[in-house]
Amino acid sequence: MSQSQHSGRAAVAQFGLGCLHLVPALASEHGIRVSGWLGKFGELLGHMQGVTGVTTWHTPLRDGDDPELRDLVPWFAQGRAADSGSHDLGCQFTLTVDRALLDSLGPLFRGLGRYPGSIDVNISYIRDTPVMIASTREDHGEATGTTALDIVRHHLALQVEDSEMMLDVLEPAPFPADFRVFERQPGSEADQVVTVDIETRPGFDLVDIEVETYGATDEMLDHVLYQVAQETDDYYGLELAVADAERRWAAVIAGFNGFITRHRTRRFSFGGGSTDIRDLMLGFVETKAAILAERHALLAQVEKARNSDVGVLSGYIVERFERLPDFPFDEYTRMLEFLEGRRTQRSDAFIALVSALIGGLVGSLYVLFGGY
Repeated sequence: MSQSQHSGRAAVAQFGLGCLHLVPALASEHGIRVSGWLGKFGELLGHMQGVTGVTTWHTPLRDGDDPELRDLVPWFAQGRAADSGSHDLGCQFTLTVDRALLDSLGPLFRGLGRYPGSIDVNISYIRDTPVMIASTREDHGEATGTTALDIVRHHLALQVEDSEMMLDVLEPAPFPADFRVFERQPGSEADQVVTVDIETRPGFDLVDIEVETYGATDEMLDHVLYQVAQETDDYYGLELAVADAERRWAAVIAGFNGFITRHRTRRFSFGGGSTDIRDLMLGFVETKAAILAERHALLAQVEKARNSDVGVLSGYIVERFERLPDFPFDEYTRMLEFLEGRRTQRSDAFIALVSALIGGLVGSLYVLFGGY
């Protein structure tokens, strides 16, 4: 990652990325058909302060399909995944920002001296996640991409308070980089239609995307945002896998801790419990297998990013995959094997003791009654 080469130039657009959307606050409402949901969703957005130009869409996999919302839309707060597959689902709108709107968001935003006056918002369900792109054509001061997305996030959260909707977020949101799009200058030499330059910075990186527009700036910007949305889904697919793995790990550790708590106060520690230990060991094995299978499934998109010549988020996707968490499955399995070994030893010793006592009793009886 290198120092930005576009200092002093005006950007065609700036944008921020995130993984967030609005969903029904009650589980019972997630059975609503997508068509019904889009109607409610569009109406809700249309009544929000500063929101205009609301458009929603759903192009089903097969003509006439109208699946339940829960089948296409994840619910991060409840750990529910979903696969939109080939369904084209999403919405877009424009948020007009003024000082009154910023003041309503709290002290963090009241301090903004310069801010994006108009933010275009697009939420698309690509494969596994809802990708939000918040973009602005302004290029000044604090009107950055992450600022734009942060304003949209906090405004939506405020607008749905005490309603039947909730803002559902998969962190990090915003994605930790500000994105800027530049038109390629005449006479520039470049092998690719799109080139990417990344400046690593504390907090948020600066990602500059230079595009050969061929006189069609809007069309090329749409192309760039479409490509970025695909890659953003890949990135947050990794975050989703991490969240799922952590939930699985927490569940199996809760079982282990419960087992230890139940047996700690017993006089003969870990006496019995063979079935419990076996079930716990199976739980660790099954959880490890599920996590490894999920990581194997992610390899294809990671390799695609690794081999990409132009991918905007390629480096971030590969880096995130390389620091997926490792869980100490083997250590816990060895502890359970140790406890099972102690249990077996005690059981064998008890059997030997009982056998010896019975043998001695039989011998005594034989001697006592042998003469008769």
